[in-house]
Amino acid sequence: MNDAQQWKQWAMSRRRFIGTSAAAAAMISIAETGVSPFGARVARAQEGEPKMGGSITMSLADDDVQSFDPIPVYDNMSIWTMLLIYDQLIRVAPDGLSLEPGLATEWSASEDGLTYTFALRDAMFHDGTPCKASDVAFCLNRAAFGESSSWAFIFSAIDKIEAPDDKTVVITLKSVWVPLEADLALFGASVFPQAAYEAQGEELWQAPIGTGAFMFDSWEKGARVILKKNPNYWDGPKPYLDELYFEVLTDANARMLQFQSGELDIATDVPFNQLDPIRQNPDFVVLQDAVARIDYIGFNVTKEPLTDKKVRQAINYAVDKDAIIQNVLFGAGEMATSFLPKMAGRDPNSPGYPFDLEKAKALIAESGYKDGFEFELLVNTGDPVASQIAQLVAAQVSAIGGTVTITQLEPGINQERQVAGDYQAAKGYFTTDIIDPDELASFAVLSDGGTNAIFTFYDNPDVDQLIKDAQVETDPAKRQELYNQIQALHLDDAPFLFLFYPTGRTATQGYVKNFHILPTGNYRLYETWRDDV
Repeated sequence: MNDAQQWKQWAMSRRRFIGTSAAAAAMISIAETGVSPFGARVARAQEGEPKMGGSITMSLADDDVQSFDPIPVYDNMSIWTMLLIYDQLIRVAPDGLSLEPGLATEWSASEDGLTYTFALRDAMFHDGTPCKASDVAFCLNRAAFGESSSWAFIFSAIDKIEAPDDKTVVITLKSVWVPLEADLALFGASVFPQAAYEAQGEELWQAPIGTGAFMFDSWEKGARVILKKNPNYWDGPKPYLDELYFEVLTDANARMLQFQSGELDIATDVPFNQLDPIRQNPDFVVLQDAVARIDYIGFNVTKEPLTDKKVRQAINYAVDKDAIIQNVLFGAGEMATSFLPKMAGRDPNSPGYPFDLEKAKALIAESGYKDGFEFELLVNTGDPVASQIAQLVAAQVSAIGGTVTITQLEPGINQERQVAGDYQAAKGYFTTDIIDPDELASFAVLSDGGTNAIFTFYDNPDVDQLIKDAQVETDPAKRQELYNQIQALHLDDAPFLFLFYPTGRTATQGYVKNFHILPTGNYRLYETWRDDV
């Protein structure tokens, strides 16, 4: 399908019951078409009649949860766990590509696209108090304007958020903002009780309270998080499970031993070399669901020799991504060609950096480092895939005169160094949290987007302006062209070593039913059940 059709089928949820804004008038619902940039995905049918009861134990493969405060965190373990505790006004639908009501039953936009009005459903917080519009307004104001908000850039177009009565929330924008509805499904827009926060302050994040399907039970830091069923969940009879156990298992070998012994019901980040053996075991299921994810090596463009664009480009050409995909991923991926994962807005014609050693050598000869260069590459401990990738990259970069020192760090320390800019290169990945490309453009590329371009410190004023133009462009074809330009310029500047888009690698025990990973990375465990209870 062409770009205009792609955007039209992606960009707007059919759940806007009351009216549509002029800004979105040209867009239609992906839920109605069942077609998306990911291919023929549709809302999923349930795997039989749900059974009530039982528990699920699932791994946290990256690290422990860092915080249950919705607005400062970046890490997926925190994000995907808190989305089970909190609700947002709007949430990502089961297809992972469209939107559906959350705490808002319906919403409308004014004709000029500047005022959005949301009607709230009856919902109770886990502490037994009713969720009111004032709670929603308080939480959204904190996300948009709070000093500790890492995600304020997502809500930068908001002028004010008001609660004229207990069941109505009104958001007024400074200017048209095309991604607003998708933004409101972000974890940072989660809703908790204002009274509890005002009474407890930061202590609330040690035992968070939401309206979501599961209630916080306990948190043994560095070991596990336990959630229990919310008996008063507004979307009853869900959840079907009584309890969720999230085990912090950053070591891949330990994770898989626990899965194979039956201690884990769901194993995330299965090592690629174990995918085929697990598929061949009739007691296990390997999910085909692929998160919209890119794996990359981020270059701190303020640190020599990575200040030199020709060095960065040369490294990209010198690294054979297909060799990594075949030898490390066992074929379970494809070469990354853009900072955008396989999602709406990605340019499918972007060439990326195919392996070309001669071109890499020529670029080094033209650079300021023709006599050789060196840099340190950070990877997380306990991540054999990252270690293997780093070793292959180091070997291939040596062919153009580069010396790479690989340093393994605990995930938290690694992240601290990247945030502080105290590094040269680091293996990383990111996923999208919403169905609009603006989040990742702002998060990973925009110089003042809140993360220093995902800690690469990349700064291209032309790219910045294109991102801002795309945020307000209402014509789908024109908006796609803006994203194509953004991707082309970012690719040429090469603040990343663009590696690969991986396929899904989550495994479940055979009795786990209706568990799916959405393209946005989260999982609706309130729709999952055990077939053996």
